[in-house]
Amino acid sequence: MYQAHLLYGLDLEEDEFDEIGLIAWERIGNKRVRTYRYCANISCDGDRSVELPCNCDLIEAVTYNFEDWNYTDNIKPNGDINSAYTEGYIESRKAFNNPLYMSGRLVKYERVGDTLYINSGYSGRINILYRGVILDDEGLPELTDKEVDAIATYVAYTQKYK
Repeated sequence: MYQAHLLYGLDLEEDEFDEIGLIAWERIGNKRVRTYRYCANISCDGDRSVELPCNCDLIEAVTYNFEDWNYTDNIKPNGDINSAYTEGYIESRKAFNNPLYMSGRLVKYERVGDTLYINSGYSGRINILYRGVILDDEGLPELTDKEVDAIATYVAYTQKYK
């Protein structure tokens, strides 16, 4: 906002500038992201939802805290419990994993805005691996000097040619 005022003499309300500036930032497409792990509890109030962190941009994986095992079987009525022990043993013996490795059964979900809605009846803890935008202290994306100039120019252009 300061750069737009300095270069183009533009005076805008902060909210209006933020909205147009975020549109400009999206159009630049130069997002700097980092991969994060996030553990959350599924809400038990009926909608089975999880609020995502504010910087979540792209979800890589969502998993339960337990391994996928043969819980249906043609022979045994309650599934093959030995396969659960085997899967747990295999996961415990894995070495040299990436620090962002996500073990566990994959979750079926639907993302609406900043909320995940879980499709199963499970109401425990889930793990989320996502790419998040690197933010500054005010919760806005970190920008380089060239990005600041580009956003200031875009805002000035849209304001002058409305």
